Amino acid sequence: MIFWMQACDKRNRMEKQEKTDYGYNVTVTAPKEYPVEVHEGWLMDDKKQFICAMPKAGSTTGSWGYDGAEAGQGGNKIPYHLNLTYVAYAEKKFYTVDADLPADKILEEFRKGFMVQGNTLQENNMYNLVYGTYDVLTVGAAPGGVIVVWLSGNHNRVEICRLQAKEVFVDRDDFYDNPHARTQQGFFDTMFEIQLPQDAQKSIKEKGIPFGLWDKYREKFKYRFIFKPYDEKDVIVTNDIRYYNGEQRFYLQPEEITKKNYIEAGIPYSTEPMFKVYNTKITFDDTEMLKVFGDFKKSDPEKPFDIIIKPTFEYNDMKVSVKCGDKEIPLQKYKVEGVWSNN
Repeated sequence: MIFWMQACDKRNRMEKQEKTDYGYNVTVTAPKEYPVEVHEGWLMDDKKQFICAMPKAGSTTGSWGYDGAEAGQGGNKIPYHLNLTYVAYAEKKFYTVDADLPADKILEEFRKGFMVQGNTLQENNMYNLVYGTYDVLTVGAAPGGVIVVWLSGNHNRVEICRLQAKEVFVDRDDFYDNPHARTQQGFFDTMFEIQLPQDAQKSIKEKGIPFGLWDKYREKFKYRFIFKPYDEKDVIVTNDIRYYNGEQRFYLQPEEITKKNYIEAGIPYSTEPMFKVYNTKITFDDTEMLKVFGDFKKSDPEKPFDIIIKPTFEYNDMKVSVKCGDKEIPLQKYKVEGVWSNN
């Protein structure tokens, strides 16, 4: 029986390593305040053969941390090349990117996958783990022609690469049916008012577009989450973490959390730790996190950080600070979405 189980495990691992085709849908996304819309585009394989078109699903309605709308586009071959032309409504420009993709990295991430929650409740009151992998390839377009490609699946998301698009001219009549015979500038001006939220329009007119922000989100820092309960008995059982760079880690396991290892990651967008009795969700402010992390990195470039979570009495609230060496800074702009019982 032991030899049979070992043989099965070896065969499964070999099949996993040899597999080179993975089914995935393709989506396009953008920051919520800066919507884009696909004009045309496609993915190609290693033989420069067509895999699928980029989805034309109208103006993006999601955000940087979420996949875009699926519009029936996808494939199962590893993509080697991306071509995409799109309109950036906030900038009143068309952009195009025509670039190779890191196919080896895409295949590596597909193969590596992740462990996710299964359906069997175990004696420790935790669900079993099963292997899963990514099933969505998303192209994100941020102001300034910043292009980021992710793989995502089952609430896990990993960045593949960052590309640079360049401004290109596309006649508005080639992009859409123009019954109003709008001029090129008239098209841009009208769509700016139609597609952008009112708050975003006002902010852009007053402050301009924060070019470079999405590259700041991509900067990696070495840190970990540390839980300090007041009775010293509670622990983080599992955790879900989103990052401002668009990545996400879902259902971290107790044995992984117990190691208290530091990881290289972008600034956190949110954390959803589950304790023995309670769970919470904490959302972080990007400006505050960039400053605190950036200041520590300048003053102590070799030292990692701890994000410390301390519950108040009877878990009514959470206090959060960032510690580097013997220096600790209480955070001010985070938001505790709530504290709930697990029962």
